[in-house]
Amino acid sequence: MKELVIKKNDYKILIDHCLVEKPLEACGILAGEKKNERYQVKKVYIMENTSASSEEYLMKPEEQFGVFKDIRESGLELISIFHSHPHSPSRPSNKDIDMAYYPDAVYIIISLMNIDDIDFRGFIISNKSYEEVEIIVKD
Repeated sequence: MKELVIKKNDYKILIDHCLVEKPLEACGILAGEKKNERYQVKKVYIMENTSASSEEYLMKPEEQFGVFKDIRESGLELISIFHSHPHSPSRPSNKDIDMAYYPDAVYIIISLMNIDDIDFRGFIISNKSYEEVEIIVKD
């Protein structure tokens, strides 16, 4: 099974961003290294959801361009795109599947349905289907 490894501090940054943005969807990009079936997060980019919606997210193209340039200059690669589901489960929606343009990226979905038990999951989405990726949170 593929796995994504994220430091506890970066995990907390993602959760905090999602909680601040609730009831809207939060989003961002994670850069790092891919080795075989293991994705290692090295850098977090918090992005603005220009849709300002609780059911979808879009990132500003200029902001994305700047992030991709920084990733390239850092010698890293895009390994994950994350967003929250403020009111729905942590699984790809039909829209998430349709908008999954990076088949090698892990799509992290953070469900905020139950604030006492936030559901943080990752998926590889390609060819209109998805498979879950194990998330490992490390100190």
